[in-house]
Amino acid sequence: MTNTSKVYKLIKKGFKNPKKKTGVNYWRFVFNAIAEGTGAEKSFFIELEYINPSLSPSAPRLGFKPRVKISEADLQYVLAGTNSAKNLETEAIIQPSYCSVRVGMVGKESKQICEYHGLKSCNVRNNPFEIQIGNSLFAETKLTGSVELSEQDVKEHPEFLCNSGKAAWNIDYSLETVFLEGFKSRKAHWFPCGCLAKFSGTILFDGVSYLIDPKRSYGYCDRYIGSLFPKKWFHLSSSNLTSNISGKLLFGSSFSVQGEFNDRISFLGTFEGQPLVFKADMSKRNYSCVWDCTQAPEGSEYENKLHWSVSVHNKTYVIDIDVYCDLKELYNRKLELPQGKRKIMDLIEGFGGTGEIKLYKKNRKNLEQLEFAKIEKAVCEFGEIEEGGL
Repeated sequence: MTNTSKVYKLIKKGFKNPKKKTGVNYWRFVFNAIAEGTGAEKSFFIELEYINPSLSPSAPRLGFKPRVKISEADLQYVLAGTNSAKNLETEAIIQPSYCSVRVGMVGKESKQICEYHGLKSCNVRNNPFEIQIGNSLFAETKLTGSVELSEQDVKEHPEFLCNSGKAAWNIDYSLETVFLEGFKSRKAHWFPCGCLAKFSGTILFDGVSYLIDPKRSYGYCDRYIGSLFPKKWFHLSSSNLTSNISGKLLFGSSFSVQGEFNDRISFLGTFEGQPLVFKADMSKRNYSCVWDCTQAPEGSEYENKLHWSVSVHNKTYVIDIDVYCDLKELYNRKLELPQGKRKIMDLIEGFGGTGEIKLYKKNRKNLEQLEFAKIEKAVCEFGEIEEGGL
């Protein structure tokens, strides 16, 4: 599917005139870029996220920011040193409410830089669709912006859950392979709107300029809209596939795996124009799936790597995926959850996963191999909901 008005009608969902006071609205872009001068390849993400934006539309409210919950009468007990002062609740636990821009680099030097705004600071245009938030623009075919945080900012605001640094970008993009439904229920909707996306332009990150070549950007873009995040987050995607059968780069092939939804995962992909769709909201009779993320055994050829594995099959097809990512290239970051109560999604992610994908077609009792491809530059993520420690 190509870029159409229908795509952006769905991408707009929840951004223009958000009515719900609770929930998360998440739009992210992932791409590869090349450092000027050295030629080093790095992987980046840019994200726009709304968390309960209408609860505090005038100013951002972060749930991890310390807030004293002591009345004037309670203060007198504290000053008097009475025993009852020991029982006072000194911190209010609230639901977060903000709109955030995040930009990060994932690899051996992983870090992210964040910026937070109130909903009233976000200007949304409908035709053409674009969101202006601070210095950043999220539009139908363009991303521009800049964020900066000093070490002092981060020291004074640990609730930002990010690092110090400076980034600026000027990027054009196109959505080449689009899926409008990857999973849909009353509580959540996820879809890889750019299962294959092309990016071009520049990004300046901590003083280093990187060029984005559309042929080597290996771009990806998706959306998640829901009242909550899944209890477990499992993701794999790649558009850098090379056939082990023909030896050719599969320019039109890409895939995305996402879960867990209803204790299942969704698989959406194309193999040289042939779409394959297995959605977790389908009946369990439609397909079976198993998946896992484990550390590779010590002493094996994959020692010091995490292993993402997926197997999906129905009456016609079998898809097997194995991807490994070096522990040194994984980034551990924490995303605040819309329910507050200091809950976070504790996420590990790498953008340099390598492995293989095999596609078979069932032919009576035999399996016919349709494709066997090498995977590179895979986005690998695994996370679980935990109590935050700030």
